[in-house]
Amino acid sequence: MDLQAYFDRIGYREGGTDTERLFRLHRAHLLSIPFEALDVYNGKTISLQPEDLMKKLVTEKRGGYCFEMNALFYEAVKAMGIPIYGVLARVAVGPGGFGAHSHRMNLAQADGVRWICDVGFGGDCPFEPLKLELGLEQRVHGCVYRVVRGEAVQYSVQLLQNGEFSDMLGFDDIPALPVDFEMSNFYTNCHPTSGFRNFLMLNRFTEEGRASMFNLSLNLVTAEGSSRRDVSWEELPEVLKTHFGLSVMPDHPPLPISRP
Repeated sequence: MDLQAYFDRIGYREGGTDTERLFRLHRAHLLSIPFEALDVYNGKTISLQPEDLMKKLVTEKRGGYCFEMNALFYEAVKAMGIPIYGVLARVAVGPGGFGAHSHRMNLAQADGVRWICDVGFGGDCPFEPLKLELGLEQRVHGCVYRVVRGEAVQYSVQLLQNGEFSDMLGFDDIPALPVDFEMSNFYTNCHPTSGFRNFLMLNRFTEEGRASMFNLSLNLVTAEGSSRRDVSWEELPEVLKTHFGLSVMPDHPPLPISRP
């Protein structure tokens, strides 16, 4: 991995304790590389080979989704000499319920403390690593998270919403093999029911908040508050460039979402 090229891409400079390095890298990645799955939406195949990730996310200044973003972050942290390994996670589908292994994140250890590192979950992605400590409420970039024991999973990462914690991600502390990520990535990339094939989903953090899109609905969170507006197909290229730093376009407009 060309570690310096990655550092230059995200504006990161080395220095400090391992914990400080890990936190600054996590923040810098999310501020610079957008969460996006336009290639999946456009029917393209996603490669997880390190050289392909570097070409797409660093050289071509694109973004990616969890299997790409967290794989690149893993390669960088490993090259920096900080212990880290990847795990497969399940996205919550309701109270106490989780889906299949459709998400990748990483567990790192810095200065004797274990951290959940996830730069690829989109809108609710923790802006900084979360301490792997049960019950500890952690306020990060305007959100509050905690990690608890789960029934169907070993750990559940929960998010505080409307005064109550709800499951967000579930995982078991088992290092996954590259072939495990390939299998889950293939499903997420290619299965016709994958949300990434059917909906536009983008997110990019800013120092004050974030910009996110679901289909043609643009949501902005700033220091002044939050706003939402619908984007026309004609103005989408400028919106993608301005808010997400992207010069690529989806091949076709998203289909209207049917409502009961």
